[in-house]
Amino acid sequence: MEAPQSSTENTFIKHVPCEKCGSKDNNALYSDDSTWCFGCEHYESADGTTVRPQTKVNSGLLPGTYSALPARGLTEETCRKFDYQIGFDGKRPVQIANYRNDSGQVSAQKIRDADKNFKILGDGKDMQLFGQHLWTSGRKIVICEGEIDTCTVSQVQGNKWPTVGLPLGAQSGKKALIKAWDYLLEFEEIVLMFDQDDAGQKAALDCAEALPVGRVKIATLPEKDANECLKKGLEKEIINAIWRAKEWKPEGIVSASSLRDIIGEKDELSTIAYPFKKLNEITKGIRPATLVTICAGSGVGKSTFVTEIAYALQQSGQKVGMLMLEETNKRTVQGLIAVHMNTNFVQQADLATREEIEKSHDDLLKDTDIELWDHFGSSSLDVVINSIQYMVRATGCQHIILDHISILVSGLTGEVSDERRLIDLIMHKLRTTVQELGITLFLVSHLKRPQGIGHEAGAKVELSQLRGSHSIAQLADQCIGLQVNAEDPSDDTREIVVLKNRFTGQVGFAGRLKYHRSQSRLLEISDMDSKF
Repeated sequence: MEAPQSSTENTFIKHVPCEKCGSKDNNALYSDDSTWCFGCEHYESADGTTVRPQTKVNSGLLPGTYSALPARGLTEETCRKFDYQIGFDGKRPVQIANYRNDSGQVSAQKIRDADKNFKILGDGKDMQLFGQHLWTSGRKIVICEGEIDTCTVSQVQGNKWPTVGLPLGAQSGKKALIKAWDYLLEFEEIVLMFDQDDAGQKAALDCAEALPVGRVKIATLPEKDANECLKKGLEKEIINAIWRAKEWKPEGIVSASSLRDIIGEKDELSTIAYPFKKLNEITKGIRPATLVTICAGSGVGKSTFVTEIAYALQQSGQKVGMLMLEETNKRTVQGLIAVHMNTNFVQQADLATREEIEKSHDDLLKDTDIELWDHFGSSSLDVVINSIQYMVRATGCQHIILDHISILVSGLTGEVSDERRLIDLIMHKLRTTVQELGITLFLVSHLKRPQGIGHEAGAKVELSQLRGSHSIAQLADQCIGLQVNAEDPSDDTREIVVLKNRFTGQVGFAGRLKYHRSQSRLLEISDMDSKF
């Protein structure tokens, strides 16, 4: 039977002796001076009556008592120190881990029954690390997965040295450690002692990434976890594991001395040529693990430019993923076929029959080397990143075209209001994706309108004009701009300008193109002398 509840909200005060059964701890005193014994289920109201109300006394948290846990090898002293109790959830005997908030008050409980079922009572959003209130600073702190292991590691150290636990287990550990960042900075060394199974070790590596670099170590135990060691009499091994924990280094950190045998080897780096001769000369081609930003003013031809690149890559036997956020997949495919046919049938329907278009489609895309993304749903950053991951890992795309970044910004405005921060977030995630997958990412970006004449009227393209954030330029390996003829903006010629080139450092004029409307093509002008 569960504890009674009054008609007004009541809070638990403390444990008092029960006159009915003689228990020293099972009787709970509440804020309205009523009592309820969890041993004999005796209720007494403030006025001395024992008539049980129809509702229950319930603050949201369960009262409990301190006791040794022989099956776990834990003493009452340890359980009392960490405020780890036993009690009842209704008639079910349970173990109660009391969690404090940043004010030091017990605000939540993790309840565990005999069948290892867990639930959270109280405010689970404001939980500190388990045991965090016991320690303020020190040379070394040990972080365990759960409460039992936390109590175990503390007990074998005489309950004298900082030991804490993750409130919601290893899977949510990284989030909890980020929240406790300022607290953990007060310790010179942080030892992660997680379960020794694959899940626990993976979680340890994941959590290590969230902690101050240079302070993190990962402990290795001879049994599954610390409590298993304790139950088998391996207390000394737990102590040794703390002191012998290995320093964690971020993935990719290597010693320069280890590279002696490879520094003389010739780099075997596969590059693909740009479809434009002068651009290819300056950039030395399209390289893997590269982020290329393509920028121009409105209506200058950014989408047409990347379509030419996609077509050239496909013709070179490369597989391309296209996320064209400003147009339908139908329009994207029409543009590719128009390039293949050298015919602008989209604007002039009489230039090609349906049969000719379908034949060109089959010639170009039947055994498709181009993957498209149906974006008419969510265009959030996470969805885009997942789509890119799928295109690369599942379909084998080596190159991705994303047109354009401003659409992603608009998809995130509900999460972060500041445009610069949004673009920083987007660029860092895209940069990480490029490195992780080893792909080439062509990212289309708009430009800020310059003072005076606009880019569509002949203004020169500059790196500082990339709209929204400096990270667009900083995190790109190449920045390529298109600009119109300032002397005659109506002219269909375009000038390519390399604004950034991380590989060779060479920047500047990179050729002229002419838009052939009847062919829907941007083709290079053989005369390389700039008329601009």
